[in-house]
Amino acid sequence: MPRSELRLNTSLFVTQAAVSNHTGLIARVGLAMPAAPFGSPAWQLPALVSYLHRLHQDEEDPSPELWRAHTERQTGPVPRPHIRYHGDGLHDADAVCVLDIQLGPRDEDTGWPAADLAVIEQEEGACPFGRVTRRHGVGAIAAYTAEELTAEHARLMDRARQHQDASVVRLADLAQRAAAWADKVRAAAHADAAHFQAALARA
Repeated sequence: MPRSELRLNTSLFVTQAAVSNHTGLIARVGLAMPAAPFGSPAWQLPALVSYLHRLHQDEEDPSPELWRAHTERQTGPVPRPHIRYHGDGLHDADAVCVLDIQLGPRDEDTGWPAADLAVIEQEEGACPFGRVTRRHGVGAIAAYTAEELTAEHARLMDRARQHQDASVVRLADLAQRAAAWADKVRAAAHADAAHFQAALARA
């Protein structure tokens, strides 16, 4: 990634997606943006969930082109990563949050694409920490997204009460609405899987 597009030593949020097709051929795409203020799982996972939901609705398989176009399309108040990233976020000291995503073709029975997620969060300084969270399947990813957004809503409401800031309240409301939407996607994916299992049992 050309550092001319970002300030040197800027903390980065990175998405790395590996997309496989029916033949097993894998293509990769990396995108980045400054980590502050929206480069966190709570604010960036909804873009992944909405992409998976759109593929299900449109009956399309994932592709690097579709993922890049979806992510680079700046909609709403939360920016998405849009700078082409050619490094490896796992080994980039500037990448403080990395979404490592693996996507595959839609399941013929449920209609949902295959999806695996690893979230790597790291921070340097006096009290450094590192955390890796893994989720398998659209339902689990959507549930994790709702959890992160619910926690973000609580954090923002605490901040709003301390500082009496209306803009923070609006942001908290956005997080709450996004969490409710992610939970609906989780429920839909769970229902489709349950229907398929029930059909198998009847057969």
